[in-house]
Amino acid sequence: MNVTLILYESKYGTGKIVADTICPVLGPAKSFDINDAPHDIKYYSNIVLVFSMYGHHSCKKILKYIDDNKIDFSKKRVALVCIGLNKQDGINEINKIKTIINKECIFSEFIKGEMFINKLSSEDKEKIKAFCSKVGIPFGDLGKLDDSKVLELGKNLIEYFNTPQFIPPANVTKKEIETFLINKNTCTLATGYGDFVRATPLEYEYYNENLYIISEGGLKFIGLLKNNQVSICIYEDYKNMNNLCGLQISGEAEILQPWCEEYLEVFTRKELKIENISKLPFNMNIIKIVPTKYEFLC
Repeated sequence: MNVTLILYESKYGTGKIVADTICPVLGPAKSFDINDAPHDIKYYSNIVLVFSMYGHHSCKKILKYIDDNKIDFSKKRVALVCIGLNKQDGINEINKIKTIINKECIFSEFIKGEMFINKLSSEDKEKIKAFCSKVGIPFGDLGKLDDSKVLELGKNLIEYFNTPQFIPPANVTKKEIETFLINKNTCTLATGYGDFVRATPLEYEYYNENLYIISEGGLKFIGLLKNNQVSICIYEDYKNMNNLCGLQISGEAEILQPWCEEYLEVFTRKELKIENISKLPFNMNIIKIVPTKYEFLC
């Protein structure tokens, strides 16, 4: 199992907020304050180090933890997340830590943090006041942590961690996915826009690299009419953790024009008479979904 360990060094709480926010996104995962970090990381495939900028004292506890426990990152995927007010300073700090860790392939990202004067210790407050006076900027609160940026970080991290180190030939992967799709006929379609979301179990047909769904209507069309971006999930019945198998599809949806050639072909393939469809006392809608991304676990 691909398990992620998140270690954060946080003096005023922003690092903890970032770590706790991305933890469920990266699941299975667990986050620890660096003071409570496990000495053995053998159970973890991925390591995320989250730290905030504190002048020349950034990441001291994390680096001490690595040194004291002789942490070996050679077989791990590693990510560095720096929180601060100045991006270039953050990038410089990330590069210093990359050199210390001595690992070439490391994910790194800078997140703009925040500083509230009333949260600072007396010592830090005096240092910040002196710095502001020196550079000629007002002494006051700075920055604002953007929740959407933190969630975007989680998305980027999971894509990085889930990218296989060995990527099989595209034709092999495509064949496995198509076989899975052809052997199934039921999916969950997720649609939405704004605060509205809807997940609907539906029968589908996979044909010519697209998915087709026949529907009388329903709330899912609120999302479809406002947002053509959809997600589909198709999976095996759960038996145990060793039997997990499923496919998630991101795609673009289109509601076919009634009685167009493609619309008629869908009913023909299902051996439904067009004459009978036309006599129904309600409209039959066909949703066409063009996949843009597959995530296959099997």
